[in-house]
Parts: sequence; structure tokens; C-alpha cells
Amino acid sequence: MWPFVKRRPWNLKPAPGEAVLIDSVAVASEAAGELRKVGWPGIALMDKDFQMALLDAPPDSVGSMVEGWFASHRDAVCDALQSRLGKYDVEGLSDRANAAMTEALVAYRAGLYLSVVRVLLPEFECFARALVLDKNKKFSQKQVIEDLKALLRETPLFKDDPLESFSLFHFIEEDLFAQCFTEADAQSFGAVPNRHAEMHGFASYGTLQGATTLVCVMDYLLRTMDRLKSLGAFSNPTSAGAPPPVFDR
Repeated sequence: MWPFVKRRPWNLKPAPGEAVLIDSVAVASEAAGELRKVGWPGIALMDKDFQMALLDAPPDSVGSMVEGWFASHRDAVCDALQSRLGKYDVEGLSDRANAAMTEALVAYRAGLYLSVVRVLLPEFECFARALVLDKNKKFSQKQVIEDLKALLRETPLFKDDPLESFSLFHFIEEDLFAQCFTEADAQSFGAVPNRHAEMHGFASYGTLQGATTLVCVMDYLLRTMDRLKSLGAFSNPTSAGAPPPVFDR
């Protein structure tokens, strides 16, 4: 459920006898909106002071602020995402997602941003195809990705990290798999990664922004799959094998 947020500008100077309470979810919701405008992801490592600074900054300076934050916190981002990775259980949904994410984080830490992009992009469709029940039928990328997005839309938001919940799904829902058939299409996405543009040579996202987006969004996808699995979304008590997919056509 989206929070009800009082429209900005917020009055943070209380009148006598009053107090100002700043809800962290409301701040995350507003900060995520500013991040989406400039094509950058949010991550829980961004403290509330930085999020508030984004809300107070002139619109044309938000992108440079976020780029500077990720440039100076790159190792911390890698450490945090690597630590999370060890806690995810996606067995039966992907055979190589953990390895791909580990290699991507090594490349990200070293500034090898194109390697990050090329390693991670196929993994989104890998998860999507794991959800297909009948492996003998042919389903287009569009079909399986739409099913994956539908599953993500139905997953409750993560209350423990609202900035990520509000900012990261946007990239999968609107940008990553949007149709792209020409260089002009690719240019319309700006610096936001698009799988078709990268894989078919219309554009490339081997930059700090592109790589950061993909490592953060991949973590979001892994975490969502792990959470759904723990909630029994893929369980099948009659089978001792891998969890079955959830979509049948």
C-alpha cells in the first residue's frame, strides 16, 4: 500500500506546543520519486539525511548528487549486496543467479561496468522462464516477462526498506523490458538500461548509472523471489524435486 504523503513543501518548523513527525516511509516514497525522475535507483544504505537532501535539492542537481553518492559508496554497496546474497534461497528458480550476481559485484567494485550489464541482463528472463509450468511449449520473451512483472506487482512491499521497494520495481515494470527497435527508441530511455537496446546493439549502459541500476534491481528481484519462495508461492508438497513454477497456460 502506498503511503499517504502530505504534498511538499513540508513545514518542518513546528508551532509552539506542536511537534513535527517525519515518517520514514513517506520520506522514502518522495525520495524514490525524485530518483526515478533522474533514472537512478535507491538503496537502503542511503540514510534519511541524504534522502531529505534529495527532496530539498534543485531538480537539476539531484542526478549529480546521486551519482556522487554511489561513486563514494561503491564498496559499501557491494558489501551490502554481497551480504544479502548469501541469505537468499532461489534454488529451483535459477541455477546461476547467485554466481552471476557475485561476478557482477566483483566487476562493479572494479569499475568494470559493461561487464556488470552483460552478466546480469539475461538473469531476469531466466527467472521469468522458471515460472513457466510446461517446459515443452514455446513462449515468447514478452509472455514470460509479463508474467514475471504480474507476480512482482502482486508481492507485498518490503516494509524494512521502503526506498528500494518504491524505486526499484519501476525499472522492471517500465524500462528494462520496454520495446526497443531502433536507436531512436533507445535514446528515449536515456541512461536507464533497456535489455533490447543493449542486446541488439542500439545503445549500451556500461556506466556507473547503468551498472548501479542493474545490481540494485537484480538484488530486488532475488529478494522478491526468495520471499515468495519462503511464503510458499512455489511450493508443491507432492513433489520432492525443485519448486514448480506458478504459471500455466
